[in-house]
Amino acid sequence: MAVRDMVFEEGDRVRTVGRFVPGADGDWLDLARVRTPISRPPGWKSYRSIRLIGTDAEAADWSPNRVWNSVSVVGIWGDESIEVEELSSELPAPDPYVPRTDPPCPPPPGGWRRDEPAWNTAFDTGDLVSSGTIVHQAIFRPSANQEVLVVAAADVDEVTRQMSPHFPDQLCVVPSRFSRAQLDEVRDVLHARWREWRVETFGTGSDLQAQPFITARLFRITPEIADWSDRLPEGLLRLDPALSPA
Repeated sequence: MAVRDMVFEEGDRVRTVGRFVPGADGDWLDLARVRTPISRPPGWKSYRSIRLIGTDAEAADWSPNRVWNSVSVVGIWGDESIEVEELSSELPAPDPYVPRTDPPCPPPPGGWRRDEPAWNTAFDTGDLVSSGTIVHQAIFRPSANQEVLVVAAADVDEVTRQMSPHFPDQLCVVPSRFSRAQLDEVRDVLHARWREWRVETFGTGSDLQAQPFITARLFRITPEIADWSDRLPEGLLRLDPALSPA
């Protein structure tokens, strides 16, 4: 779904998943997705909580003993609230884990090195990283006893020249789609707008071709966020809102 399609306003139908928190002041849904193993008193909720109106907890087969008390909700978005149409203990299936097994480089003539962790080296990549020559690094595992260090680089030849002697038959260097400066600029904006845009977490990830991107979890996507995202190169930013249109 395009970022612009994730924008919604009051009166629109939305869907979300969160921790159901009933209490004397009504029913709430805590949308915080970063959870810490800290003991909390009954009824505690984070500042990322929204009020639920018209909740039928029994219809959702809700149980206070269920893990995280998580429920899925569909309803009409109001002022920091949802008028509930559907509340269910049936949660959406998580995205399947896709292992990194195929490095985006052809294997060397004798195949990828075996029985040697790719990080088991004294080589210091600090200068290459700080200069932006190395943009991102990831480990791929073609088999249980093989590790390949895959580097997305601004200068493939320079990274290969410096690193290949230290990672014999277990280094793959590919040109990076984005520069370190582009990634840093996105991170800077998210950090500066952290509270305003209600960002929960953000960081750098990479796809199965080891190409880097910034991923951000946030409360919702507003028109302002969508406008900013639309001006970025395609694929540079991935947004994961807690609330989305139904």
